[in-house]
Amino acid sequence: MSKTQNQGDSIFSKIMDHLRKRRFAYLTKSLFLLIIAYPYVQGEMMGQILLSLLTTLVMIMSVVAVGDKKRYTVIALLLALPWFAIILLNFPLFKTDYTLLVRKEILFAFLLFAYTTFRIFMHIIKSREVTAEILFASICVYILIGLTWGTLYVIIEIFYPGSLIDSNKQILYDGEDFLFFSFTTLTTVGYGNIEVVSDQARSLASLEAIIGQLYLTIMVARLVGLHISKPKAKESAA
Repeated sequence: MSKTQNQGDSIFSKIMDHLRKRRFAYLTKSLFLLIIAYPYVQGEMMGQILLSLLTTLVMIMSVVAVGDKKRYTVIALLLALPWFAIILLNFPLFKTDYTLLVRKEILFAFLLFAYTTFRIFMHIIKSREVTAEILFASICVYILIGLTWGTLYVIIEIFYPGSLIDSNKQILYDGEDFLFFSFTTLTTVGYGNIEVVSDQARSLASLEAIIGQLYLTIMVARLVGLHISKPKAKESAA
């Protein structure tokens, strides 16, 4: 029994070590999977189940990604676990008050995305060399900024209904629309099919566009600087 348990612990430890070594790569893949799959899995029960599983995967990888220190992991868990519990309560097989749940879910989604974004960004800033994982971390931060602002737009819409409307002057309801608007604002594409009405939403949109451009500028400068300084550091050591 003890031998079997030790083997199980060893396998689990190996899996966790592998996840930690490539945590940003796996988080990047899970984020892309969620964004790509989101429009296709809404409505039907099986789609909702798949969406819940993908969301849970993103939560798990977010917790793993911030695991530089134990307290960072604990904070991420405290934000992820309530969100996971709400997903279970909001599972298609259960009858619950969806309006109440979605408000709480969005709050914890915002907090986890924002915290994960900040911790990964700080990890990049403290890094001393450019590796594949650092590049994946940079991608993670950019995607997470879009997701964080997407949840913020939903929160604004809850407190200030009609803050965002489509080209038919209809209020936005689908999460996909908020994510679409967030990423088109972040990348400054701006297709113009979603209109910002309230001052609160306009302020958020302006801030997101500014942060998106600043992030790209700062991150490119940081990565190039690390890449240039690496050979010099090796020569100095020699």
